[in-house]
Amino acid sequence: MRTLILNRHVLTWATGDRGGHLPAAPEDRFLLTRTYGGGLAGYDASVFPHLTVVDTYFADRLEAAARWLVETHRIQRIVALHEKDLLLAASLREDYGLPGPDVGTTLRFRDKVLMKDTLRAAGYSGLPRYCALEPGEELTAVPWEGRTVVKSRWGLGAEQVRIVDDLAAANAAARELEAGGDQIEAEEFVTGAMYHCDSVVRDGRILFTAVSRYLTPPGAFKPGGVSGSVVLTGGAVRESLLAENEHVLGILSPGSAVTHVEFFRRPSGELVFCEAAARPPGAGISGLLHTAYGVDVVRAAVELQSGVEPTLPATIAQPPHATGLILVYPSAGGEDRFAEDLRDRVPGVRSYHYSPPQSPGRVRHAADVAHKAVLTADTEAELDRRLALVLDVVRAPQTNAPEGSHAAPNR
Repeated sequence: MRTLILNRHVLTWATGDRGGHLPAAPEDRFLLTRTYGGGLAGYDASVFPHLTVVDTYFADRLEAAARWLVETHRIQRIVALHEKDLLLAASLREDYGLPGPDVGTTLRFRDKVLMKDTLRAAGYSGLPRYCALEPGEELTAVPWEGRTVVKSRWGLGAEQVRIVDDLAAANAAARELEAGGDQIEAEEFVTGAMYHCDSVVRDGRILFTAVSRYLTPPGAFKPGGVSGSVVLTGGAVRESLLAENEHVLGILSPGSAVTHVEFFRRPSGELVFCEAAARPPGAGISGLLHTAYGVDVVRAAVELQSGVEPTLPATIAQPPHATGLILVYPSAGGEDRFAEDLRDRVPGVRSYHYSPPQSPGRVRHAADVAHKAVLTADTEAELDRRLALVLDVVRAPQTNAPEGSHAAPNR
């Protein structure tokens, strides 16, 4: 099965150890990737003998290279994991008669207005109030009170989201985002905790779902800031989110995919849909889920797009421990270093990774994380204490710390 993978991630994250995520022999693997951002880190020609490198910043070059590969090598399957590559992969499948998610399916998970319109047309009631803006259109009024969220219809993560307090600021944010080529949506700002449901779906049937609570809203990234997630293992909130996630996926119909659906929970307990994606979660969440459940959602996504049954544990039980992920952004002073003694000072650390800041003292994107750790504890209260302790340790002055990127092995 000749498989083309479009890669923008760290290569080993996307393809596994020695390409192990891909159910194809090495001679049938075709890798189209970038050099920066780990796109070739650990590359082995014996694992990927067919290599094409392109600057993925230029969409036309990426598409031209992908089409050449499909036509020249008679590609049979296309795999894409990054939000920016999903529509290209879908278009290629349609144009060349290949199996997998098509353009219509993918659009419901890419266009933030279309996904809400689809849900509303099906009678789904858990939507925020929202409206689409035509290019250059000015907001003169909004049908909600309080703050407004202005964001790209096609953005990923929190990088193209602005939260504003009045119409003047909303229109300024819209013009700013439009200048980057974005189409714009405005919606009400929903207060309350934020959750994410990560599912493995095969032919419309949900095989697995994990429900997690964000430590902070995803848009709150800043120098010295913290984000992350805690897995919910029981309770009424988890059960209501499982039901809501199933309802949403039943309407959006991902077919076979790994999905990442986000919800708000108002102080009243009402659940409100935020947005949905048909790809594995980023920012360390895949590692969190693997620790908690033994489920590799990245591998499952690659396998589903390759047309094979996803590799899942025979029995998926609720985790026996509370499990959480903490992400710490670079400090404003740029003094971040590898926390060499983190395991010694914080109980329950299952994995730890340090990435030297590209721009010390600055955080440009939600993924610009310096420290990433997954922890477990007997109770969620104890887990919260350990997560706080991680922050204390990585912010403490470091001496004789090695430079560069480090990953502590799992225990």
